[in-house]
Amino acid sequence: MNKLNTFLFFSQKIAKASITLIAGISSSILLTNPIHAATLGQNLIVNGDAEQGQGDPIGNAVGTDIPVIPGWIPINSFSVLKYGATGFEFTNPLGNIVAVSGLPDVNSAGPSLRGKNLFFGGANRGSSSASQVIDIPNLASIIDAGQGEYDLSAWLGGYDTDLDNVKLNINFINQNGQSLNTAFITSPTPDERDNTTGLLFQSTKGFVPVGARQINVALDMNYVRGQVNDGYADNLSLVITKVPEPSISGLLLVSSSYFMVWKLRRNRQELL
Repeated sequence: MNKLNTFLFFSQKIAKASITLIAGISSSILLTNPIHAATLGQNLIVNGDAEQGQGDPIGNAVGTDIPVIPGWIPINSFSVLKYGATGFEFTNPLGNIVAVSGLPDVNSAGPSLRGKNLFFGGANRGSSSASQVIDIPNLASIIDAGQGEYDLSAWLGGYDTDLDNVKLNINFINQNGQSLNTAFITSPTPDERDNTTGLLFQSTKGFVPVGARQINVALDMNYVRGQVNDGYADNLSLVITKVPEPSISGLLLVSSSYFMVWKLRRNRQELL
């Protein structure tokens, strides 16, 4: 093999290896940063009910023992818990054995259609979160016409009198990566839960800002005190619907109503 052929041979090998490496890196990026497309009138949050993947049957999973959570990028000890998880015991820094029990079960306050799992702040004493990105350029014509209305809802809660809390955030992003607007819902306080373990329904509505092309969804589990992070969430939902434009007949009805009111007021003034 002469020098030219040798050079061409190794150049091809290097090129193939580079393409394979780039493809692997791209796949890794896509897997760790999932982006999901939007469908009008349907829940846009992927795995919003925590039913995809396995739930922790005990409640003590940390680190690599935390089950994979499809659709979400978790941070710290964010986890998925089975309803009716048995709980566990651990030895604290003082050498005392501490029991974690009374986790949410089928009899706890929460959604009637709750499935097997719910999102859980985690078995560590610390805040955690998970996020995903929703791509909405296919809804651009509706959004930019000011007709895109969103409905954000979830069942959020906590444990007994613990102050650990949950916040579900959405951030509307334009094509340049700039934030246009945000919205959020938060879990009820212990008093609002009657100081019992459970989840309550929370929701908010609004219009998708003109120019929005992506929605960043983040579920934050904020630890305050207690043996573990007792933030709970289930049945997360984000739905965008099209609000119809006012019809011509509707506009005429409003206009005629204003005219009638004006005419009655004028006649009354003339009589006076």
